[in-house]
Amino acid sequence: MKKLVALIALLTLSGCAAIPTGLDVRSGPEIAASEQQEVAYYTPSGPIEGATPREIVSGFLAAGTGPQNDYAVAREFLSRDFAQQWKPDNQVLIRSGAPTFREGGPGLQMVSINVQARLDEHGRYSSYEAADTTSLRFKLVQQDGQWRIDSAPNLTVVTPPVFQVVFKPYNIYFLDTRGSDLVPDLRWFPSRASTGTRLVNALLAGPSEYLMLGVQSAIPDGTKLTIGAVKIQQGIAEVDFDSVALSADAIKRRLMLSQLRATLLQLSGVSDVVLSVNSSRQDIVPAELSPARSGSEVLALSDAVYRIGPADSLAITGTGNLVQLSNPRLLAGARSGNLLAFAGVDGVELMVGSGIGVQSQQIAKVANVVSLEFDSEDLLWIVPEQSGSDVQVFDGSTLVASLVLPVIGTRIAAQLSPEGSRLAVIVRNNGEIRLEIFTIARDVRNNPATINPGTIIQAPLQNPVSLTWQSPVTLRILETSPRSSSLTDYPLFGPKVMLPTPVVRGSKVVAGQATGSSYLLGTNGELWNLIGGSWRRLQSGLTDIAKLR
Repeated sequence: MKKLVALIALLTLSGCAAIPTGLDVRSGPEIAASEQQEVAYYTPSGPIEGATPREIVSGFLAAGTGPQNDYAVAREFLSRDFAQQWKPDNQVLIRSGAPTFREGGPGLQMVSINVQARLDEHGRYSSYEAADTTSLRFKLVQQDGQWRIDSAPNLTVVTPPVFQVVFKPYNIYFLDTRGSDLVPDLRWFPSRASTGTRLVNALLAGPSEYLMLGVQSAIPDGTKLTIGAVKIQQGIAEVDFDSVALSADAIKRRLMLSQLRATLLQLSGVSDVVLSVNSSRQDIVPAELSPARSGSEVLALSDAVYRIGPADSLAITGTGNLVQLSNPRLLAGARSGNLLAFAGVDGVELMVGSGIGVQSQQIAKVANVVSLEFDSEDLLWIVPEQSGSDVQVFDGSTLVASLVLPVIGTRIAAQLSPEGSRLAVIVRNNGEIRLEIFTIARDVRNNPATINPGTIIQAPLQNPVSLTWQSPVTLRILETSPRSSSLTDYPLFGPKVMLPTPVVRGSKVVAGQATGSSYLLGTNGELWNLIGGSWRRLQSGLTDIAKLR
């Protein structure tokens, strides 16, 4: 959208007006999710002399906890020939409960496993509402007087706690439909010397199914690594593609390098990425793209609109009169600083700053709005509660898109992803509540053109009332019962993480600027901040909170 001239008065923080402030620090009763750390692997034991076939298979499965040196310990349980053929990276089963062993005949062991989740060869995580029973077949032979496995599935098996230690989340990056933003796709890999290679191969294999309609890659289809590996030397990741990559034009090559940089700079010790084609280094300047962040300043709605600072909250000049006249219940603010929006019983109002003052006007008569927010283009998105109602998008006071949200059910909460190419929605239909993610296609003017069919991320949920993008690949969901609330992180896709229990019943959650931090609005109007595993009471008397985005 054309940027409106920022009104200094609208941005000015009025020091004489502040909502009631207090400081009350309390620790939640649960352990907070830890920050990402270097992985500390388990050290499994090799086979013992004279072990039975069942003991060999059991030891082999247990050795799946040790990916060091390409699962060297697990390969000790295999025959010499099969040890060279086994491919442990093809699949990972995450089991619940203990495996069941059954002898199928001389040298044949059958193992039944209750699988609650699995990873494919490209690190894509998929889970099951109910455990899926899988049967694994192991054929053993005598080698030098000892039983060894001569045939087994190409996979490893771990428990959820082991998975959390051994596997680490990584994002591989694609482009939105305009090629102007990076879109992350969450994958899980153990941190090994080969992790860079696996990340690039995952990028070459394409996006997860839920992203396919909403992203693209600048890397030409069919491109492969020439030597099957990404080399890392003196902090530089060297990627060598085959000649298929040469079909990309100059612009695509810049975008290609941006995708590779965003993906590989996550690796510890990597500071730069160079791209070659058939060992010929390419002189490419990456496009000016960086992964989006979720955290931002937070606005609060009370008797005026306030910006939440680290030590105090100060009113934005000119908002008090409008708040008193319209009595809004939802708030949105654009990061450019000259746009605010309010939703109330009579519809949605837009407040605009210009060189001559502050102006406001009603732009939509939409009742029961569940989500009101600006995107990175300063377009205002309005998501109504009612099933079947279009999502409306405004450029200033002009309606630029009326989009069908392809899902049946009452909308409980919704929010755009940080880069604006995905929409998360919590929907209730026929008594079931679920979380769905939709991708967004935009036209040449950067206006949204279509909301693509969604993918169910989590179902069923119990009593969700709010969600926020805690990171570009993680949704934090607030669930509230008559007496208490809970916060849970849901990666896209990965194991959920329970967070410290809120001190008050919550009505809304918004991601904070610090990693892992969130602001929670209580049903009693109090504002609390979760940071470092502790809850701090900041203010009271609030109606709504919102990201400044």
